[in-house]
Amino acid sequence: MRAILFLSISLTLLFSTNSYSQYSSPESVTYDTLSKRYFISNTSSQKIVQRDLQGVVTDFVTVGSGIHGVTVHNGRVYVCNQTRIKGYDLNTAAEVFNVTISGSTFLNDLAIDNSGMMYVTDFSGRRIYKLNTNTSEFWIYVPATTNQPNGIYVDTPRNRLLVCCWGASAPVKSVSLSDSSITNILTTPYSNCDGISLDRNDNVYISTWGIQSVVKYDINFANSPVIVTGGLSNPADIYVNKKSDTLAVPNAGNSTVTFYFLDTPSGISQLSSLTPDSFELSQNYPNPFNPNTVIRYSLNENRFTSLKVFNALGKEVAELVKENQKAGIYEVTFDASRLSSGIYFYTLSSGSNSFTKKMSVVK
Repeated sequence: MRAILFLSISLTLLFSTNSYSQYSSPESVTYDTLSKRYFISNTSSQKIVQRDLQGVVTDFVTVGSGIHGVTVHNGRVYVCNQTRIKGYDLNTAAEVFNVTISGSTFLNDLAIDNSGMMYVTDFSGRRIYKLNTNTSEFWIYVPATTNQPNGIYVDTPRNRLLVCCWGASAPVKSVSLSDSSITNILTTPYSNCDGISLDRNDNVYISTWGIQSVVKYDINFANSPVIVTGGLSNPADIYVNKKSDTLAVPNAGNSTVTFYFLDTPSGISQLSSLTPDSFELSQNYPNPFNPNTVIRYSLNENRFTSLKVFNALGKEVAELVKENQKAGIYEVTFDASRLSSGIYFYTLSSGSNSFTKKMSVVK
């Protein structure tokens, strides 16, 4: 018990010290999958800082005044710096790219595709620029609009850019990557939308200063939005780490960066629609595992069902199922890549029935 208490206190101190300090009006977050580091731009300190997966934050490079959006591509971290785009080598922090976008006024956020084509929002100029990071050529991709474009995301499967805007009843716009035509997807009920990102199941996350929250839409924007997390402080350019299902939120208003586990299911498959004889939860396989395992269960009635994962201290670390399901046999793939080695428990609940089994993550 004494050891567990010490571990709990140590983890609390690590989280509170390294997740909520050493930032100075953080504006934008990105992640490098190779070095497993987050990069955060800070407008007040004029620095990009780096945060490792243990929560340790250190300076990466001093950029200069007016830094905003950041993104990582091909061994570089790129950042908006007033009317310039700068790039720094991820290994040495040496400046290796510096292009002035003539005609721009306030470069705010940026996104890049796999070929190195970058798309940059000009907040004050109300334009979107396209920049070839291989040749340094740039041009106006979307001329001046009535709305101020803010967050931007390259939605490759649908061959479009998604752009959220500033102002009252802020719209979300789509820009075709075929002909740069721009259309209004919807007008949100929120003011001052800042950042936009997608998870690995293509849910859309948008930060809004209007209600100091991050909200979630489905990819077609067909259903009402859901508040993912609230009580924020001017949430800026958010980022979803698809490898670990983590939402990173830079709070420009109180100089913090907060991280939220989204617990996005890897996939729920109904193997059979025949009604089983009983309610059952099977042992996961493989077990032990790293990082994926499959959990199978049987429902003998149509009921609201939940499947949750807990750590050895009883803290919920993932929710894999939370929906009404028909009677049948189901499989869920669980990705534990963001979890550390150890013993975990998974609990299936349906109506008054509940089963719990143990599994082991070995890395």
